[in-house]
Amino acid sequence: MQIRREDKEFINYLRLLGAGIGAILAVLAVFHLRDNAKNQLSEQKHYVQQNLAFANSPLIESLQVADNIATGFLDNAKQADAELGRLESGFWVTVSQVDLIVLSATVCVGGLIGGYCSVWLLSTIGTLVTIKLIRLTYRIIWRIRPEFDGGRQQIQSGNNVRIKRDEHRILPGVLKLSVMAIIGLLILWAAVYYYTG
Repeated sequence: MQIRREDKEFINYLRLLGAGIGAILAVLAVFHLRDNAKNQLSEQKHYVQQNLAFANSPLIESLQVADNIATGFLDNAKQADAELGRLESGFWVTVSQVDLIVLSATVCVGGLIGGYCSVWLLSTIGTLVTIKLIRLTYRIIWRIRPEFDGGRQQIQSGNNVRIKRDEHRILPGVLKLSVMAIIGLLILWAAVYYYTG
């Protein structure tokens, strides 16, 4: 199957766009994971401080069941403190700036490759589907109306007969845009379905 030069150029631009988007998303994912880990750590520190403050509160000491309540707050604080130790020794909290930059660069390269390859695969499948759809549409039209030439002109030079296609045909462009819109909508639907569960 032959792909027109203009379509190949467009697909190459899409691949480069996919590589750029993949790299950006990969780096954003690294910083998102680090921010989530730091937020969990600060929330856990706040929780431990709250439980320790409640356990040592003069209000709790004045109540008759102060021992049970204070013990409950102290137990919660001990459990939260153990969780706090686990969070403080976590990878995303302890990673240094240099390691984070190296990790981001590595993930960026992986995102470039992944984005390029995924768009390459998607565009190759989309191109094959579009070409088959254009051919199928013209076959259906030729069966319904056999005298339809589909924008083709026969050029004869000597014993050779060439078929030249009209460059201003509308149907292939409409079908290409339709297939591209369907693929875009499917990607959008998958993303929305993934995030909304």
